Amino acid sequence: MSNQTDHTIVRLRVPPELKQKIEDSAEKNNRSQSAEMVARLEQSFDSPMVFDPRNANLITTIVAQSMQTLISELRSEGVENDKLAKAVNNVANKKAP
Repeated sequence: MSNQTDHTIVRLRVPPELKQKIEDSAEKNNRSQSAEMVARLEQSFDSPMVFDPRNANLITTIVAQSMQTLISELRSEGVENDKLAKAVNNVANKKAP
């Protein structure tokens, strides 16, 4: 067990469903809920994001739907079509970082 002086207290609000998942996982892994959350957060920073080509269609669909929603919202806010087209073209022509 670690010493409490080498940790910082963080208050966190989570949906009840997520809280239940944390409780279940902590019990399964024989650790406290706090230790479970710390382990999962640490793992998320240690694991690099990897593109799986099998997910390309799903990723494309999500991005396209997000763009449609964004463009629709911008139009409803009064952004003109020519400005939207110019912005989309600018983004499309940028080189990946």
